[in-house]
Amino acid sequence: MIGVAVLGSTGSIGDSTLDVVARHPDRFKLVAIGANRSAAKLAEQIARYRPAYAALADETAAGELKSLLGNSAPQTRILAGEGALTEIAAMPEVHSVMAAIVGGAGLRSTLAAARAGKRLLLANK
Repeated sequence: MIGVAVLGSTGSIGDSTLDVVARHPDRFKLVAIGANRSAAKLAEQIARYRPAYAALADETAAGELKSLLGNSAPQTRILAGEGALTEIAAMPEVHSVMAAIVGGAGLRSTLAAARAGKRLLLANK
């Protein structure tokens, strides 16, 4: 079973990646999803895919995400702040990281995944 983290899960590439992971539950396990500040979209993805972790780089948006979820997703731990995406990229249960964050914004988390020895799947615009 391959543990997957999707950075930039709320974008079109992230959406497509989540669809592929969901279609192959015998091969992939979604461990973590993350985005910059799209709280509403991330809340929808948490409800649908039930990851163990979800991260938002923007702390205000993370507060909004927690409000949107209420008690509906106890299986998902919410991480917030500048280091949240870096944290999920380096988690031990993550084997592959889809880095689908636009431009230089995804550099820190992508480098963290590489330093942690993760397989990197890059889709940078």
